[in-house]
Amino acid sequence: MHINQVNIQELLDRLLNLCLQIPINSNRLQAAVPFLDILKVNSPTLMSKGPLKPSLCIILQGKTRLQFGEDIIEYKRGNFLATSLSLPVTGQILEAAADAPYLALRIELSPGEVAAVATEAGLKLQLEDGPHTGIFVGKPKLEVLEGFEKLLRLSQDPKAAKYLAPAVKREIIYWLLDGEEGSRFYYNMLWHQEASGISKVIDWITHNFDSAITIEELAELGNMSISSLHYKFKEVTAMAPLQYQKQLRLQEARRLLLDGANVTETALRTGYQSSTQFSREYKRLFGLSPVQYIRSRHEGEQLAEHEPLRKL
Repeated sequence: MHINQVNIQELLDRLLNLCLQIPINSNRLQAAVPFLDILKVNSPTLMSKGPLKPSLCIILQGKTRLQFGEDIIEYKRGNFLATSLSLPVTGQILEAAADAPYLALRIELSPGEVAAVATEAGLKLQLEDGPHTGIFVGKPKLEVLEGFEKLLRLSQDPKAAKYLAPAVKREIIYWLLDGEEGSRFYYNMLWHQEASGISKVIDWITHNFDSAITIEELAELGNMSISSLHYKFKEVTAMAPLQYQKQLRLQEARRLLLDGANVTETALRTGYQSSTQFSREYKRLFGLSPVQYIRSRHEGEQLAEHEPLRKL
């Protein structure tokens, strides 16, 4: 094994040991560093659906699988997962145990922060032609992991973390951009922001998913043809525009139901004019109708989705 790879494995072990020393009572702990989360799961999970927000996640132990649209990716110890926009995904932890839990570190990371570091550092990175998905898996260099180690140690001192952590975050971004996969990382994080039109469409749907709009109106908003909209949008999000909107609506509906909203109220607040249509689409995505979901929550049953993942 190359000496750099040995150092990376040793650093992954140090990060793992630091995390194991932190008491985590639930699956997710927000550390004293405001943008850092520690994820810990003690056993494999069934598939579950939820939004994946713009972030950078590094797995220290275990293995997970994500499906977005028709695409499936798997990543494990030593991989990073970068997400450049909010995406509705289906996730499943494949490898985890009580004596070897799934452990990962995640920091909030926006395309704007990546662009700022690249510009201020004078890095010469060019966007390639053509769209690309908003999710990217790669391998971090040693300096990136050292940045995460600094964040974990800062999390033990909240006062210092407040002032020093943002600089460490910029350092992590710099080393990501300066690595062998720097151009690819930059391309995946920035393409949909730089691409004419598609950024406007994605942003509009994300912030107005409860509003009615047609494909023709979205194409006009992005100043492109309907066929170009479908192609670019699917390349970035792995799904069609209205499918993306529906996924966002239904995931917000699940959150509202979990918070105690009734079916009619939830349907209206997520843009559905018909409770019947809402219930039908909710069951198609989650496997249970809203009423069954509420009843199961009240009865304390553990919910899970059982539809099979589609292979590429």
